[in-house]
Parts: sequence; C-alpha cells; structure tokens
Amino acid sequence: MDHDTMMQGRRTLHFYQKRGKALQIALYGLLFIVVGIYLMVLGFSPGPDHSIYGGIMGILALLMGVTGMGFSIRRAFRFSPILTLDEKGLHDRVAAANAGFVAWTEISKIEPYVLMNQPYIGIDLHNAQDFLSRRSGFMRGLMKANRGLVSMPVNIPMQGFGAQAPEILREMELRWQRYGHFEDRSDGRFSDGWPEE
Repeated sequence: MDHDTMMQGRRTLHFYQKRGKALQIALYGLLFIVVGIYLMVLGFSPGPDHSIYGGIMGILALLMGVTGMGFSIRRAFRFSPILTLDEKGLHDRVAAANAGFVAWTEISKIEPYVLMNQPYIGIDLHNAQDFLSRRSGFMRGLMKANRGLVSMPVNIPMQGFGAQAPEILREMELRWQRYGHFEDRSDGRFSDGWPEE
C-alpha cells in the first residue's frame, strides 16, 4: 500500500494516556501529601522538634502532592485523547506545559531526544516567538522554562505512551512531510528513533 492510500485511510489519529503511568504519578503525589502532613505536624506543634521552616516545607510538599495527585487522577480517568494528529497539525495536551495546536506548516524540525532517561519528541518552529505570543501568559512562562532545559519550544514527553512512542514519531514525520514545509528533510528520510543517552 502506498503512502497516499495509507494517509487517506488514517486522516486523524488519537492517542490516549496510559492509565498505569498516571496512577503511578498519583501515588507519588500521595507520598508527598503524607510527608507534607508529617512535616506540618512536626513543624507547627509545640515541642523540641518545633520548626517553622519544617512546617513551611510541609505546606509546600502538601501543595505539590495535591496538585500532582489531582492532575494525574484527572489524566488517568480522562476519556479524551491527549495527542491528536490530523491533516492540519498536532493537538498536544500531553503535559502541563502542552503546546496546544501546532500546524504542520509551522514546524521546521521534528527530533526525538532523551532527557534524564525519558524519551521526548522535540519540535522546532519556523517562528517560535510568534507561536509563543499566541499562548496565555502562564503557558508562555512554562514553555520558556522548558526552553531553558532544551533548545526546542515544543517538547512532547513520550513516557506515558509506552510502545506507541515510535509509532507516534513516525506518524508525526509522515504528516509533517505531507502537509508541512520540510526543507531540512527534503530527502524524505526519517529519524532512526531515540538516541541513547
């Protein structure tokens, strides 16, 4: 089957969060909640172990735990896709600092990479400043913070997709080459997958 026939049969692809990964993050959130409560009780109660610093650290741990647990439980039981690929572009709702909609024509480069033993798909844009200006202030701040770690403005974590990650990369590249402007890959080659860290 040629590439055009395959693409016409699969115009839109939806990918969903793996529940196991989201529930694992929820368990880490629960751990932070327990530690936070322990530190708050220890820090704010009278006695020899009384410490305002410990109590404040407990409050911070509790807030982080509640946020992480709430986010991951919501993700675990969400029935809508967190990543969609169609003929117009990709719709990224994978992480807290998600990109939202990115048109294939905005993309200048798609590159897999590994950061701290976790696979990612990095996406560089023809005009990153224009893309960031269309985001809310909060999302713009998160994406700029991400840019401090990696060079690309759009970064999609793949660890929640398991064995589907190579398929997602391949489908992104196919759609980008079909619908976008891809001067960097005009030879039609695809990446070889994630590099070893």
